[in-house]
Amino acid sequence: MKFFFNFLISCFFFFSISLFGQEEETLNAVLENIEKAEEYDREKVNRIENLRNELNNVDSLELQKRYELNLKLFNEYRIFKQDSAFKYGLRIRSLADQLDSLPLKATAVVNLADVSVSAGMYKEALDFLETISPEEIPENTRSLYFGLAGRLYNEMAEYNALPFFALEYLETAQNYREQALRLAEEGTFFNSFLKGFIEYKHGDPRAALQIFESLLEQELGLRDQALVHYSMGDIYFQLGEKEKAIFHFSKASIADIRTSTKETLAMIRLAELTFERGKTDMASAFIRKANEDASFYGAQQRKIRVGAILPIIEEQIVQKVEKQREALYRQNVIVTFLLIFVMGLAVIIFYQVIKMKKARKTIEEAHHTLQETNKRIILVNEEVESKNQQLNRLNAQLQEANKIKEEYIGFFFTQDADIFEKFREFKLKIEEDLNEENLKRLKYTISSLNLKREKEKLMRNFDEAFIKLFPNFIEEFNSLLKPEEQITLKKGQLLNKELRIFALIRLGIKHNEIIAQILGYSVNSIYTYKTKIRKKSRLDKKDFDDKLIENTTLKL
Repeated sequence: MKFFFNFLISCFFFFSISLFGQEEETLNAVLENIEKAEEYDREKVNRIENLRNELNNVDSLELQKRYELNLKLFNEYRIFKQDSAFKYGLRIRSLADQLDSLPLKATAVVNLADVSVSAGMYKEALDFLETISPEEIPENTRSLYFGLAGRLYNEMAEYNALPFFALEYLETAQNYREQALRLAEEGTFFNSFLKGFIEYKHGDPRAALQIFESLLEQELGLRDQALVHYSMGDIYFQLGEKEKAIFHFSKASIADIRTSTKETLAMIRLAELTFERGKTDMASAFIRKANEDASFYGAQQRKIRVGAILPIIEEQIVQKVEKQREALYRQNVIVTFLLIFVMGLAVIIFYQVIKMKKARKTIEEAHHTLQETNKRIILVNEEVESKNQQLNRLNAQLQEANKIKEEYIGFFFTQDADIFEKFREFKLKIEEDLNEENLKRLKYTISSLNLKREKEKLMRNFDEAFIKLFPNFIEEFNSLLKPEEQITLKKGQLLNKELRIFALIRLGIKHNEIIAQILGYSVNSIYTYKTKIRKKSRLDKKDFDDKLIENTTLKL
């Protein structure tokens, strides 16, 4: 049981944090849209100006076209500015009279009554509605007539101080709404909205919420969204779920701002609830916006409601400012004492600074001298480092040269001994043949000496000795060539003609004449091979030999 109780507390805690975060996010979104309200209003004014320009270009005899444009201007002003909307409503009625169309006349009268209700002129709205009978209104808009009548009597009930009349007005409003519902086309927004509104006012609020939630799942325009969210906010307020009420009033307010709707109650309700929850600054911003909208539109009933809460919020803000001022005064007193203390401390520090400056000057002079000495030491170190690098390079070159000499001296003596032994045997055979005067065998002995094979054997031994010194020579050599020009040796080959030429260059033999003598080629052939290889290189021709020496590594 203890575990279950703790679990319930944790769930409630996290749920509360989630709701609080959502509420703050939604209210901040309203504030952000209030800051952009002028931008939305400019878009509204631009649309109105475009319609006016279009109307000015229409011939005065084109009554139907002028009627349609005046109707569009009326609809733009209907929720934006009541005096302008009323002006265009009168023009629509006048044009309907000129067109002698009873449906157009009826529509014009309903529009004038609608503006009168929005402006809080209930008697004038009744007068307009009494000038026509429902039968004169087209069937497809007759439900709007009864819906407007229901709205008129509902607002009259809200602003009537005598319960006797208020109850009578509410009953009349209910009858008109039911008639409007019977006439509204099934499946339309107006039909569904009326069902939800009637459930709320005269039935089950929870059932009304389900209807409104299903409406929000559809693709609604901003004006329709504002109506649904406001109604849901009012229902949640009546049910005591004020967090949800704030959410829906916020959504309705945002939609009103984006459509430049000045005839609105959502912002006022939002200001009342946020003030009640202690969010004075937000409430002040909301009620000021509501006051600006009510004044701009000219809705008297909204001004009265704003006037009831605005002074209370302003008084609360004044009290808050007074408390802040008192706190600021106490802070100023504390700061003054701290300032006096700091000034005294500053005098002491000032004298200490003077002493420190003198000491610093001495230190700086010594530091400067030390820096100069350090610079000289650095220069000497750099020079020593440079010399060391030169010595290291020379050392490496000496080691490399010693290694090459050591290998090739051994190679030379081995080859020399081998050649000497062969010539000694060859000489003995010739002497033996001569002594025996055996010319036939002498010719055979002389012909058995294959100089080409001996030369190839010598080159093979040279290749083996070189690859032993430079085991990665072929790969390193190929890295200097273009990928498509790299050398591929035949099976059994260690080096080919081109590689032997550059092997000798790697050993330090750079003169073409000496290379030609060693390999048994002409000087021109050596030059041609070298030029051919350098053209295949991905390097500059001048740098090829140097890069060859740098790039090929000796096995030490």
